[in-house]
Amino acid sequence: MFPLGIYIYICGLLIFTSMSENGSISRERLEESPGKIYTETIEQPVYDFKCEHYFDHLIETNKAWVLMLIETDIIPESEGATILEALIELTDEDSDVLGEYNPDYEYFYSHMEQVLIEETTEEIAGNINIGRTRPEPLARMETRERLISTLNRLNALRESLLDIAQREAETIMPQWTHYQHAQISTIGHYMLAITGALERDFSRLFNSYNTVNKCTLGCGALAGASYPLNRQLVAELLGFDGFKNNTIDCVAGGDHHMQPASGMANMMTTISRLCQDLYTWHTREFGYIEIGDEYAGSSSMMPQKKNPYPFEYVRARAGHIIAKASSVQETLHNTNYQDIKDVEEYAVYPLFEAFDETNQSLRLLRGTIESTSFNADVMLEQAEDGFASCTELASRIHRNTDLSYRTAHRVVGDMVLQAINKDLTASDVGSELVNESAQEIVGNQLDIDDELVRSALDPKTFIESHDVPGGPAPREVRQRIQDQQASLAEHRVRVNDLEQSINSAERMRAQRIEEII
Repeated sequence: MFPLGIYIYICGLLIFTSMSENGSISRERLEESPGKIYTETIEQPVYDFKCEHYFDHLIETNKAWVLMLIETDIIPESEGATILEALIELTDEDSDVLGEYNPDYEYFYSHMEQVLIEETTEEIAGNINIGRTRPEPLARMETRERLISTLNRLNALRESLLDIAQREAETIMPQWTHYQHAQISTIGHYMLAITGALERDFSRLFNSYNTVNKCTLGCGALAGASYPLNRQLVAELLGFDGFKNNTIDCVAGGDHHMQPASGMANMMTTISRLCQDLYTWHTREFGYIEIGDEYAGSSSMMPQKKNPYPFEYVRARAGHIIAKASSVQETLHNTNYQDIKDVEEYAVYPLFEAFDETNQSLRLLRGTIESTSFNADVMLEQAEDGFASCTELASRIHRNTDLSYRTAHRVVGDMVLQAINKDLTASDVGSELVNESAQEIVGNQLDIDDELVRSALDPKTFIESHDVPGGPAPREVRQRIQDQQASLAEHRVRVNDLEQSINSAERMRAQRIEEII
């Protein structure tokens, strides 16, 4: 058995000899550098992508790894300090410091290693790769930051919708089933339905963070390493909730791509349905809402137009995001469960694109909604003239006569038919028309008066009487708004805790480095 120091020296020597005479890193198995076509179609785009998204993460990952190598006595503290000093110098730089893509270095990681070699020596900087292969938790680090941003924007949208629900808790409107007037509700009640769905969307998206926030460093190519690595320490230094406990799963698993993508697809489906409703309500035929001019588009041909483009944009982006979520899954399905580019790189592209479009959509929709005014008079008029309160009339007849509910339902149904045939609205209906239908259906008239009928068909009375938990009565709506606001406050705390965990890890790294250098 070799002493640990000799063993490390031999392994380090193997690393250094992997550099060919022309300075390339780990390409000794191949006799030629990457070709022009391969470089232009694969290596250069991948390099550019990682420079854009992973540069800072790689620096911080390297810091954490070196700190662990020092603490476990895998490398001398003096050598580790030299590497850390070089990394600190890079902290305030951008990816331009890596220079243009160089085929001799091949990979993004190798470009970083070459910069460190130039700042130190091969013998020292080469140790940065001890016990690990190039796949890093960089995508996880970028994804968790994007998740936090998306969750914050989602919570901001929920807040705006709850503000509308509070303000419009008594704004009466008809609601539909199968796009036919069904029952009476309020804008507040409707917005609570949307915020309830978005609350569940938040939970699904938040839960994906738990999958993402597991450290994979120390997994090696798939079997770990023979060095005495402290994987838990590295995880803590980088703000991860522990490490993935199977080294094959570290390099092969792709659910940390699929789960947030799926969460965004679910959320954007909810949002697209909200947009479709608002889009419809903005038509002249409905006239329920009007967005602010600052969010509207005009027509190059038709001067009268005020186009609600944001709803179209968000709805279309929702389709893109759903497709990108599917793309992530399609990229991974039917692949071997191992380290492959499908997992490491190509599932990441649609995921990050989905984040970009989701965040743009959330920002745009929130601004548009906050600019929106609601035409309460038009909505009330439609609620009064339609027959969306007829379920209440059937209930009143059942409670005040000896008719069964189903029979009362038949009487009211016939009454509506007769009213439509006579070109009457709900506001025109009294006990006389109801009794005509009762005579037709049950053979006798009912002991009811105009007050009972008109009270039952009055939208305001309908709303106030439907005080069932979760119903549209203003008192109930305001209670549920309070519940949703409490949930939102809790969710904001949970997201803030995620941010604080990452920030705390950053402070821990800085403190450990300061103690060494």
